[in-house]
Amino acid sequence: MEPHPPSQLNTRGDSISRPGNSEGRRSGKMISRFFRHLREPFASSVHPPWFDARGIGIGLFIGLGIPVGAQMVLLGLLRILFKFNTVMAFTFTWVNNPITLIPMYYGFYCLGSLILGESVMMNVEDFQHLMRPVLHAGHFWDAIHAFMYLGLDLLVRWFVGALLVGAAVGVLGYVAGYRIRKNRCKRKARQLGIAYDRLVKTLEANTKVPRRGAAD
Repeated sequence: MEPHPPSQLNTRGDSISRPGNSEGRRSGKMISRFFRHLREPFASSVHPPWFDARGIGIGLFIGLGIPVGAQMVLLGLLRILFKFNTVMAFTFTWVNNPITLIPMYYGFYCLGSLILGESVMMNVEDFQHLMRPVLHAGHFWDAIHAFMYLGLDLLVRWFVGALLVGAAVGVLGYVAGYRIRKNRCKRKARQLGIAYDRLVKTLEANTKVPRRGAAD
């Protein structure tokens, strides 16, 4: 048997010779960066559990239940009214991103149609074409304006699905975030040799927010 010519030998492993492998690696890196983007503010937080959990819940609700373009406006308004971790909230709004937006929004449209007892009038390709002005808007007001021009029937169905999912996921995010942060704070308190309540009070003092009760 004649040896393969040197140009055909794979000296770096089989993965190099497989088409699409580099694309898979790039996608994997993008996904890894996305989850790291979500995890880092949470893991490095020095705030009380309820403060971070509230940011997670608000961020998830805004990211899922509020149309693109209006999200940062609403986040800014809520920041005036409530105390929460705005960095955490901003981070978790990124559940809505260029990769997830079309399938997510189409899913909201279909869910809203199902809840209202209406038939789905368009497929995902038609929906993506209809959403193109929203996706390519250069300013948040342009995005809101383009979204409002999608038509009342579509908007009603979309908002029914989006608000339902946003509220449910926001509550679940708050509960999960609170429990995780509380467990982290308890471990930290044990390491420092102090009571959990004392650590929470210290975190609240450093965060400059009022005490929420011993249960926090």
